[in-house]
This record gives sequence, C-alpha cells and structure tokens, in this order.
Amino acid sequence: MLLHRLPVMMIISTLIIAFLTPIFARWEREFCRYLAVAVTGINFLISIYLAFEILPGSPIIIYMGGWQSPWGIELKVDTMASIMLLLITGICFLVALYSLGILEMEIPREKTGWYYTAYLLLTAGMVGMVSTNDIFNLYVMVEIVSICACALVVVKGSKEATEATLKYLLLAAIGSGFILFAIGFLYMLTGNLNINYIAGELAMIKDIYPFVLWASLGFFVVGFGLKSALFPLHFWLPDAHSSAPFPSSVLLSSLVVKVYIIALLKIFYFVFGPKIFGQSTMPTLLLVLASMAMIIGSLFAFTQLDLKRRLAYSTVSQIGYIFLGLGLGTIWGLAAALLHIIVHAFMKACLFMTAGNIYYQTGKKNVRCFSGLGFTMPVTMIAFTVAIFSMVGIPFFGGFATKYGLALGSFERNHYFIVVLLILSGLLNAAYFFPIAWQAFFTGGAKEKIELDNVPLTMLLPVCILAVGIILLGIFPQVPLAALKKVASGLLASS
Repeated sequence: MLLHRLPVMMIISTLIIAFLTPIFARWEREFCRYLAVAVTGINFLISIYLAFEILPGSPIIIYMGGWQSPWGIELKVDTMASIMLLLITGICFLVALYSLGILEMEIPREKTGWYYTAYLLLTAGMVGMVSTNDIFNLYVMVEIVSICACALVVVKGSKEATEATLKYLLLAAIGSGFILFAIGFLYMLTGNLNINYIAGELAMIKDIYPFVLWASLGFFVVGFGLKSALFPLHFWLPDAHSSAPFPSSVLLSSLVVKVYIIALLKIFYFVFGPKIFGQSTMPTLLLVLASMAMIIGSLFAFTQLDLKRRLAYSTVSQIGYIFLGLGLGTIWGLAAALLHIIVHAFMKACLFMTAGNIYYQTGKKNVRCFSGLGFTMPVTMIAFTVAIFSMVGIPFFGGFATKYGLALGSFERNHYFIVVLLILSGLLNAAYFFPIAWQAFFTGGAKEKIELDNVPLTMLLPVCILAVGIILLGIFPQVPLAALKKVASGLLASS
C-alpha cells in the first residue's frame, strides 16, 4: 500500500540525495541548492498527504524489511507524528528556499555540497526520530541529528564557530552516553527495544526493580535535557546557535532542540507510561527547571547586544515553556506544550531569518544600530515585529494561545504561581524585544518614502509565510488545539 511506503520513502530518498550532493557539487554547485529545495518540497507534500490520511483515522505502522516486532524495526506515524512531520518538512523547505539567497555569503563556496549533505541528513534524522517506534533506532536517529547539527555550525569555518562546535559536540556526546545507558537499563529489564513491548513489560515489573527504573528515567532526562538545552544544561546553545550560518541557526533553534523534546515525550508517555512517570519526582523537577529557564533565560537575553545571541538566549527561555507543559502533565498543559513547539518553530524561524535579512542588507548585528530599518526594510521589520508580538504573548498572535493554554494547565494543577511566572516572562520578553522594533519604526529621523527591502525574494517569501502563519495560529488556535488535545488525551490514557 502506497500510504505505508511514504514515510520510509521520505527517509530513504532524503538519505540517498544527501550522499549524492557532494558528487553533484563537484559538477555544479548551484544544482545542490535547488535539489535541496526540491527534496524538502516533495517531503512537505508527502507530509500533507499523510496528515490528511492519518488525522481523521488510525495510525500507520510499517515493519521494516517485513520483520514483525519485536524482531524488526517498526515505524509508527500517529497523529502527533504526522503533525510533527508537517512542521519539520515545512520549516526545512522554507530554510532551503531561504538559503538560496544568503548561504553564499555565510560559508566557503567549496563547502556547499557538504553543507547540503549535513542539512539533508539532519532532515532525514528528524523525520526518523518522530516516526520510529523502536528505542534503539531512536538512538541512531538522535546521533545522526546531533552530528549533523554540529556540522551545520562548524561549516562556517570561523574561530567562533569551531570553538562553539567543539563545545556542542562534547556535550552532545555526553548526552548521547546518558541516553545509551538509559536504553541499556531498559533492555536489561525488559529484553525488548520495541516501545510497545517495553511499555508492556515495565507495567508488570515496575515494583520489582524500582531503582533501575528511576535511574533509566533520570538518565533519559539528563541526556535529552542536554540536547534540548533545558536549563541549566543550556550553556552550549548560545554559542552554537549564534555562531552558525543563518540557515543553520534557523534549523537549530526552531526544530533540532524540539525533536529531542518530542523524543523525550515519547519516552515519558509511551515507554514508561503516565502512571510510572507521574509517580516519579520528574514532573516536579521539570516544573522547577522550566520555571527557572523562563526567567533566567530572559534575563540573559536582556543583556545581549548581538541580535543572534539575544535570539539564542530567548530560545533557552522558550524551551522552558515546553517543559513546563510536560511537567504539568494535564490535557491543557500537554496540548499547550505541543502547540508551543509549533508556534515557537514559526516564531524563531521568522526571527532568525529576519536577522539574516538585516545582516544581508546592512551588515549589522548590534541591536542598538537598527534605527530607521522599518523604512528601509519594511517587509523584514514588519515580520520581525509580528514574531516578537507573539513571543511576548500579545492577543491574536500565536504565542498568546500557548501561554493561555499553559495558564489553564496551571489552574488544573492549582499551581497559581506559574501564571505569575508566565506574566513576568512575557514582560521580560517585551523588555528585550520591543526596543528593537521601536528603533526600527520610531527613531532615525522621518523618511520621505518607504523603500522595499533590498534582499532576494527567496529571503523575503519565507519570512512573510512564517509571519502570516503566526497570525493565523493566534486568530484560529482552536484548529491545531483540537488535534493536540486529542493527542494529549491519548498520551495520558496510554499505558
């Protein structure tokens, strides 16, 4: 059946093209860029088709090589996976389109083929992470994503990028070690690698080996916490995200740290199950760390004058919102966390792309030097303003819906102090984002006429699409929330 082959085709075809791009680069470097656009565009169309088929019906399960579980590798594309596939392939397509205009000024020309190899491998790895139902295959995909993410940073070739990559690589390796140990513990306890079989075994033996069980859960939190930059394990992120080429920064901040959270969410609710996870101290720990991330990340962002570093530190804060929803563990909390993964991907992709547009036209990165940009780069700065309104949580923008959902989840748990933290975090976001927009539109002297942005259309179109998406998510949040609340209900009902 074609439907059951499409997820496999997405992964395998992307991997094949990834390994062919260095060969094409020796023949015609420009061809690699358009090939990446074509591949990611086709993947996005496949994801749309899968979403239409899966959202109203049952998940699809694929047994690789015809080997039934638990012996073979199993792929499972359910509602959550189909939504994440839409997000991953959609953002990757926009990034490929965006890179057509800016990549040449960001990396050495001779590295173009290798850049797109890492980019496509990263895409395939993320698709594999959200669709696999085998815990060791999940680890393999995690490693692909981690290594390729490091490659997308170091490809710039600068001293700062090299130092940031070394730090990123070392900490990613430590995180991978924790994850592998955790998988080993589960295999020792259950003798299985398939997620469904592990969950069934753990439900029967959870009271026999509690210490090993909690150790495994803790190792997963540390490993994926490192990779997703959960405070205080975030210290690699600002350097890596700010020193990378702009297209890489978009991918790292909008998608890469999120797929690790999706993997951790699957571990919590599909492997351990809501009962084991809820009875542990992990939800409380996540609430504490998430609350600290929301405030301290914003305070660090406030002190940064380089726009990319300010955006990178804001990611630390925004990751806190997602873990806050996981820690709440209610229908509204989980639905809001999943919605924030989507909304933040739109917001942060838009912000890093607009930062790239500003750098492309003006060469400026210092946030104090953007006076009058609203007149010389109106499209870019309007999109930037839309994204920061959403980051702050202004009504009718996507960020407001997620904060409202997290507030409802906090009320469900009677954690009223979290609502205060959400408001305080929003005010801090306003403190370090609004002055940039104010400079752009209200300082630098009056302009007789507004000039159109002097950047390629391929760099303007993605930011416009993302800005419109942020507004639509803010005006019609009930559309994604209806599906996400069903996902949350399924997670809490899983065993």
